[in-house]
Amino acid sequence: MLFPSEKPIMPQVNQSRRKNKIMGDKSPKSNQKKSTQKQSKVSSADLKKKQAIAAKSAASSKKK
Repeated sequence: MLFPSEKPIMPQVNQSRRKNKIMGDKSPKSNQKKSTQKQSKVSSADLKKKQAIAAKSAASSKKK
């Protein structure tokens, strides 16, 4: 039996809906590897763009 001043204890719904954070490797070696991979990905994308531009300009100069 509950007294008027007592409130029933209910579990909070929003806590169960939160995504669980997965702990990642935060070692310096791991961070350096990740940054190197990002840099190489960006540089390869930049190289592909430059190659595409060069191919277009070469193709347009051959048609003339």
